[in-house]
Amino acid sequence: MDNLIKDFQVNCENCSLDAICLPRGLSRQEVEELSDVVKNDAVLQRGEYIYHQGDVFKGIMAIKSGSAKLVTNDDRGNEHILNVLLPGELIGFDGLNQNKHNCSAIALEVMGFCEIPADMFDDLCLKVPGIARELFKHSSETLNESQDLIVSSKRAAEEKLAMFLMSLSDRLKNRGFSPLAFNLPLTRQEMGDHLGLTLETVSRMLQQLQNNGLIEVQKKQIKIKDLQGLRNIYFSKTN
Repeated sequence: MDNLIKDFQVNCENCSLDAICLPRGLSRQEVEELSDVVKNDAVLQRGEYIYHQGDVFKGIMAIKSGSAKLVTNDDRGNEHILNVLLPGELIGFDGLNQNKHNCSAIALEVMGFCEIPADMFDDLCLKVPGIARELFKHSSETLNESQDLIVSSKRAAEEKLAMFLMSLSDRLKNRGFSPLAFNLPLTRQEMGDHLGLTLETVSRMLQQLQNNGLIEVQKKQIKIKDLQGLRNIYFSKTN
C-alpha cells in the first residue's frame, strides 16, 4: 500500500497510531515506560524478512507504515499466506508459546515498525501491567480474523473475495485510512493462495465485481463503489 507509507520520527508518546496500537488505555507513566523500551526506527524493503519460521522469539512488533504477510511453508516448501497485517497491527505472537516463531513475517512493501525486544518483554510486562492486557486484546483480534478466514474457506469464490475486501476496508477505516480507496497489499497470485483460489479465479471474480458496479479495479488500486453490495454478497448467503 504505497499510499500508506509515511515517515515517522516518533515514540509511543506522540505516535499517530496511539489510539489503535499498544498505548490504548495505558496511563501516561506506562506510555513513558513503553517509550524507553520500544525500538521504533526499523525499516524494511519489500520481500525482506522481519523474522523467519523457526527463529528464536524476536519480540512483538507493531507496524507503523506499509504492510506485511505472515506465511508458513509446508514439507514441500510451498508458501501459505496466513494473514496480512496493516499499520497499527501487531506481529510476533506466534513466538510466545515455544520461544520460537512458527511462521515467517515478510514485508509486502517499504515497511516501518516498532519492536518490543524479547529480552525486555518480561520486565516490561512487570513494569507496565497494562501491556499484557493490550497484547491479549490484539492477540484475540488476530485469532478472530483467522477464524473468519477458516469459516469462509468453504464459501464460494465470490463470497471469499467479498469478505477479503470487506476486511481490508473495515480494518483501514478503524486505523484512520480510507475504507473505499486503497491498494491491494497482495498480488492476485498471493490473494489466490490466501483465499484458496486460483489466479484465474481471482482475476475473474475481480472483473465480475467490477462489471456488477461494486468495485473499480486499476492494477492494484481498488475503489469500492458499493460497500453494502459487497456485504450483501457475503451475508445474504449466511441466513
